Amino acid sequence: MSQKILIVGAGPGGLSTAMRLASAGYEVSIYEAADRVGGRMRGLSVGDYHFDTGPTILQVPRVYEELFATCGLNFYDYVTLTRLDPNTRIKFWDNTHLDLSSDLASFKQQLATFGADLPEAFDRWYIEHLRKDVIGYGPYLGSPVRSPLGYLKPAEIAAALPFRPWETLYQHFERFFPDERLVYAMGYQAKYLGMHPTACSSVFSLVTFLEFHYGIWHPKGGFRALAGGLARAAQDLGVQIHLNSPVRQVVVEEGKARGLLLADGSRVMADAVVINADFGHAVQNLLPAHARGPYTDRKLDKMEFSCSTFMLYLGVDRRWEDLPHHQLYLSENIRRHDPMWAKSAVLDEENPSFYVCNPTIVDPANAPEGHSTLFVLVPIPNLRHGVDWSTKQAPYRERILRQMAKLGYEDIERHIVAEQCYTAESWRDEHRTHLGAVFNLIHSWNQLGPLRPHIRHNGAKNLYWIGGAVHPGSGLLTILEAAKSAAHFIGEDLPTLQRTAHLV
Repeated sequence: MSQKILIVGAGPGGLSTAMRLASAGYEVSIYEAADRVGGRMRGLSVGDYHFDTGPTILQVPRVYEELFATCGLNFYDYVTLTRLDPNTRIKFWDNTHLDLSSDLASFKQQLATFGADLPEAFDRWYIEHLRKDVIGYGPYLGSPVRSPLGYLKPAEIAAALPFRPWETLYQHFERFFPDERLVYAMGYQAKYLGMHPTACSSVFSLVTFLEFHYGIWHPKGGFRALAGGLARAAQDLGVQIHLNSPVRQVVVEEGKARGLLLADGSRVMADAVVINADFGHAVQNLLPAHARGPYTDRKLDKMEFSCSTFMLYLGVDRRWEDLPHHQLYLSENIRRHDPMWAKSAVLDEENPSFYVCNPTIVDPANAPEGHSTLFVLVPIPNLRHGVDWSTKQAPYRERILRQMAKLGYEDIERHIVAEQCYTAESWRDEHRTHLGAVFNLIHSWNQLGPLRPHIRHNGAKNLYWIGGAVHPGSGLLTILEAAKSAAHFIGEDLPTLQRTAHLV
């Protein structure tokens, strides 16, 4: 008889973990509080306009291909991808811009307009990262986390030292590109982690490389459709998905996770539990006090959580075919390095940097004919920093709508047909995100790799975490890698007959 695993939450981490476990012979059920799958990626609709609410950038398709192939499935039977060009347009504080592109010849032509020596500098950077990808991705991002001592292998240390991992991301790019515009253009991926390049380790330059090397992609139907594809694949593998089924608490008896107590009072028992809910929220609300392990309220208060995001989801009555899918405006204030600004703990009410996604140009079904959906994101302080959104929300919305003209969206307000706005409070209340910190724990040196919470919960046996809080960290790509690690640890702790036979 196969062992039974219960998963709390049908986000991408929960769905991909369920796929791996089901294909390995476990009996898997997912309990999801919402009426549809996807977690923070489930999207929203306002009338005839349909929006993604979580990630908008898909990187490294081979990670998805490998997930499905491991389960005996073909990713492209479930999801259709479109490659984007450019990857992202970066508009600078001085009104210049740079299109990041996987067409490297075209990209280097652009670099030459910033400095004659920059194309050669990019070649050196790119060649270094071909090596860094081999040395860094598999052993670190793509492998289960080890103990801190497990990373002290002389051969691995010797291989990593030439990449100067002690540098910040800012220092790393400054060595290659003396123009500060390029430093921020190449290092903007730090915002995927809710961080600033001056506070982020240079190890994350690998993310920049992966986008150049593998491109940026968009799933047809949006990331809502990606979530749906993962769910269909999981169900085809035998996973049971229970929607509208909120969990009240994980059942922990005699030091082991035994099942779930649902909000309706019923209990579902199992051999192990995987939590794919927001870490801070789940520790405080889903675990009994005796099973929290080291994660007391005092401990959570000492942990560093990311910024939040101010979101505008706009349904508009026109199209912008001449503007790219992804655009980012970097204001002069991005160059402020003082710690509170670097961690987005100060609300920039003067000239905020912001991001706009314009997906309708490649995916027109998300809006009526001739109309568009726009996704606007602004980094803002999380709820530790005391912004009064009851008074700030309306004027901040007006500020951001004016800012959008900097990216070519002039007079946007007169085109708005439908709208939804999120603040840090919205993320807390609607998505149960601790402090509204949408990027979860930041990736500071004391919260990297083995210093993040472990997938194996330290407070009860047979209880596991999946999501942005655990190694390798926040972001869709890394959460899918974490799902592979979760299946690995569960396989070690609770081997199935199928896994045992394979090992023999």
